[in-house]
Amino acid sequence: MKRIVVTNNKKVSAQYSDKVEVVYLENASGMDVLQEGKRIASEGASLLINPVKYKGYYRSLAFFKNGKSEPEENTISMLDQSIEATRKQNGAASKEPILSGIFQNKDLDVIKKVLG
Repeated sequence: MKRIVVTNNKKVSAQYSDKVEVVYLENASGMDVLQEGKRIASEGASLLINPVKYKGYYRSLAFFKNGKSEPEENTISMLDQSIEATRKQNGAASKEPILSGIFQNKDLDVIKKVLG
């Protein structure tokens, strides 16, 4: 089983780059992370956490891939819901927050709970 993290958070990338496959999207918005996650799900990866609950500029999505290549429909559905919710925020998740360090740590904590 292969674990993949898609993130725009440099702290997540730094902590997990030697433990899992990290797709680091530098200078990318939360929406960009969701769209890249949808691409990975279309290749058969499954989400380990529901992204709808977590909103904000810094986003990290944890996936596992067990070798299948068909699209993971439940994961794609969750990502579509999260993309739609982000659009409804009128781009609030597309601007880097002033207190970026706090939000990076919050995002990192979520990934730590999932991946250990």
